[in-house]
Amino acid sequence: MKNSRALLWRWLLLTATLWSIQAGAGQYNSVMNIGDPMPDFSELPTVSGETISSRQIKEDVVVLVSLSNTCPFSRGIEKDLIALVDEFHDESVKVIAMSFNINSLDKMPKMKERAKESGFNFAYLRDESQELGRALGTSVTPEFFVFNKDRELVYMGLLHNSPAMEQGPGKSVYLRGEPKDFYVENAVQHALASTEDQIEVRETSAYGCTVEYYNGL
Repeated sequence: MKNSRALLWRWLLLTATLWSIQAGAGQYNSVMNIGDPMPDFSELPTVSGETISSRQIKEDVVVLVSLSNTCPFSRGIEKDLIALVDEFHDESVKVIAMSFNINSLDKMPKMKERAKESGFNFAYLRDESQELGRALGTSVTPEFFVFNKDRELVYMGLLHNSPAMEQGPGKSVYLRGEPKDFYVENAVQHALASTEDQIEVRETSAYGCTVEYYNGL
């Protein structure tokens, strides 16, 4: 009888522990949930030669996105990402791309080459420690995170409903047809207008290449 009670208490404790771990995570993200604060980061190097810190960002809305120079899905959405930045050029929006992979082709020298070759119009930082990627729960490239004026997460996941894959230099193919639901664009617009409660889709399952972490995520 005592053994049964002990086993029952262990099971309840394990269940409560697992629930508490999962309660802070989103539907598709094992770490972040909607409403969570943007992780702090300090003096991370960018392809421009400057460093960037979260406390220095003055814009009202921040979009973070994980990229990889070698991932065909990351390369496939570059043109759409550039177009997104152009769309909000005159708005108080800061777009920051992030590279975490341990692959040497995803480190700063190749990042600079890719940014110049593709005409990136946004900040592109390197986080060698991978701390920012882990704090965001970033699992694939590309994966988007939109934060509002209070630096609260209002959306995470896909750029839009149709992931794109590069199929040759300068050629990308949408996997689900032409995009119709522009999740990040919609979230940014509502965050600028302080109408986050009207964002219909708050989280989607990001689609891309697995981020290469030291010792896993």
